[in-house]
Amino acid sequence: MNDKKTIESISKTLISQYGDDAETVAMLRAAEYAAGQNKDEWMKWEKIVATIQSMNQSPSLDG
Repeated sequence: MNDKKTIESISKTLISQYGDDAETVAMLRAAEYAAGQNKDEWMKWEKIVATIQSMNQSPSLDG
């Protein structure tokens, strides 16, 4: 579930749904899993946060 395509897909969906708040939503989800000591999900959501940050810094023109 942590493959690159899945991470990118989730990131794009969050950006589509939440716009500028997507990173915050992903951070909150990561924090929930960290608090619950679910390391695998926590790391997945940290990757999603990083992917959203990267997408926001260099947006693609092709959608």
